[in-house]
Amino acid sequence: MTQWANSTLSRDQIILFSPTLDSSIEEDHPARLFDEILTVLDWSSWESRYCSGKGQPAIHPKTVASAILYGMSHGIRSSRRLEWACKNAIDFIWLVEGRQIDHSTFCNFRNRFKKELKGIFRQLGRIAMTMGMVRLNQIALDGTKIKANCNRKGATAETIESRIQNLDEQIDKWFAESETIDKKDGVLFEDTGGSATLPRELAGLHHRRALLQQALEAARQVDAVRQKRSDRPKTPAAVPVADPESRIMPNKEGGFAANYTPVNAVDGEQGYIMDTEVIAGNDETAVVAKLIDQIETDFEKKPEEVLADALFAKGSTLQEFEDRDIKAYIPVETGVSQNNNPAERDDLTMPVPQKDWPKLPRSPHTNKLDRSAFIYQSHEDCYYCPMGKQITFSFLSSYKKRNSELLHVRNYQCGYCFRCALKAECLRGKSQYRTVTRDQYQDLRENAIARMKSEKGRKNYGRRMWIAEGTFGLIKSWMGFRQFLCRGLEKVRTEWLWVCTAFNLKKLVKAISVLRKKYPVTA
Repeated sequence: MTQWANSTLSRDQIILFSPTLDSSIEEDHPARLFDEILTVLDWSSWESRYCSGKGQPAIHPKTVASAILYGMSHGIRSSRRLEWACKNAIDFIWLVEGRQIDHSTFCNFRNRFKKELKGIFRQLGRIAMTMGMVRLNQIALDGTKIKANCNRKGATAETIESRIQNLDEQIDKWFAESETIDKKDGVLFEDTGGSATLPRELAGLHHRRALLQQALEAARQVDAVRQKRSDRPKTPAAVPVADPESRIMPNKEGGFAANYTPVNAVDGEQGYIMDTEVIAGNDETAVVAKLIDQIETDFEKKPEEVLADALFAKGSTLQEFEDRDIKAYIPVETGVSQNNNPAERDDLTMPVPQKDWPKLPRSPHTNKLDRSAFIYQSHEDCYYCPMGKQITFSFLSSYKKRNSELLHVRNYQCGYCFRCALKAECLRGKSQYRTVTRDQYQDLRENAIARMKSEKGRKNYGRRMWIAEGTFGLIKSWMGFRQFLCRGLEKVRTEWLWVCTAFNLKKLVKAISVLRKKYPVTA
């Protein structure tokens, strides 16, 4: 007996009956389900973008999209790697039916069909809903940082202006030298009319100047926004020159870099992405209304409950959910524990027992009594302090928060502070009385706090992590997506939509595969 196994097929062996391409992959191979699902979708909007009767027949958009989505589901995003796979990987060859698609076709195709891709995303979602993978009883909202395709270091408006000035000097110098050379050549050679295109060197300078001008406008825009803030920074904003629409923000892994922020709305049944958006900054709440509206439009049903982290506890966002009759399970950060508060007592007119004074909640910033030590009574429109004294309404005020949220504030002032035993624990500095404020969203915050204290609230919030954050974890680790390839917000949005579509498609493939194994079709 020989030690080594013989080859299954010699490279020089002539085969009388060559195997078909279809027989080269197994019957239960995922590529078959990818193709089967994509085949039943409506591609007419894609087909209408092509001109028929001119030139070589085009490859059907379903074929190119299949290769891109299948590649992304296996961590292949580079257009050159996709080209290699379509020539060498048997599952890709089967999927594209032997067509050899070059990298430039993949690259142009990905950025061309954003509107049509959204239609495919929607159709896949409806299939998932029909299968029971999506119920919209509960969705989780969350965002993450994904690196932009540019250098970590940014440049201020002043620095960019200096670079533009240097480029202008180079361009003027180039024209002066060219004019001198042209005059000399005009004496020796007959004028042939010249070229209609810019020389490569000059074209490169003009391209660099256009990029710098775009970055300069972005830097000035960010500076203008920062100047409107009450806590405006002293240093000017720095923007990435290569991709000025991205923003320098903290990374999840530590440090700072140019990033974009994708925000996903994920269904709570099986973690299916219902809608997605990408923003340049870090205000994830800015797209909440858009996401909810899009889900309701696409699936003719609005979510019943929403899970999100404390970043979504913005007053206007809570109001958005309230207006839409959606229960929001969102923790409201107050800086102090909301449990075992001795100020929450049956008879608010009675003082908190002296032995419980050390347990009263204190602000971590001032170490004085926190506002949660004062209990509001809506039917009386007043607060009760820990000593049982009534704090009545005094005056109205308004101010704008750092996130541009305008607050209309009712101020309540206590008139008994001068002889109060808790005066030292309550008043700051030289204040003679305690003021408690209440803006137009405080009722919603208190409702959210009460909802999160309930058993259902704690259980729901425990599910949020694997629903929303788990989706991003799979995209980053399973699909290898940690940095965008494209530059510019619109192209980045299209690239992220491809990623989310591939993620959902792979979930569908897995679910259908499990069902077919569980309920095999018998002849």
